[in-house]
Amino acid sequence: MKKLFLFCWLIASQLNAQTLDSRLLEQVYGSPQPTDVRFEKFISSTTTPIGLGLPVVYLVSGFATKNKTLQQHGWHALGSFVVASSITQITKRIVLRERPFAAEPQRFTARIPEEDINYSFPSGHATTAFNAATTLTLHYPKWYVAVPAYAWASAVGYSRMRLGLHYPSDVLAGAVTGAASAWLTYKIQQKWLRRKAK
Repeated sequence: MKKLFLFCWLIASQLNAQTLDSRLLEQVYGSPQPTDVRFEKFISSTTTPIGLGLPVVYLVSGFATKNKTLQQHGWHALGSFVVASSITQITKRIVLRERPFAAEPQRFTARIPEEDINYSFPSGHATTAFNAATTLTLHYPKWYVAVPAYAWASAVGYSRMRLGLHYPSDVLAGAVTGAASAWLTYKIQQKWLRRKAK
């Protein structure tokens, strides 16, 4: 009896969470009528170039100038990106959550028609954006680095919901995955560098 009660409670909780997610998304998504989302499309399109560009710029600059610190930043940025992306892709294939426009076509449509229809949880764009923002902030812990970096990452997350491609929980999970991956790989690298210096 207890197991049946627990099972029913879990199902009800999941349904309530999904309903809340949908309601929150509606607030961001706005009217289902055609709307101007050029800014959101642009912000969304910057994610991969910046996410991949950060380690490339670090590494090219570091090796060109023989700057060991930039090289270390570059390897951290690259490793962090790979870890965050791997976790996201594996999680997508475990959870198998449909995107909003596929799960609820009567409420949401994809505002980027050419978007590849893959799984929704967590948001890969949010993962990449918050990974890059956290990586940059760890390397340069100044407010004038952190504020624009996280403002951009937040705008990316917002854009994914506005475009009808992700639920709020997808974006939140992506943000946590990206930031945590950056922080964890940074701590691992710092520990390794300390051991190497001994």
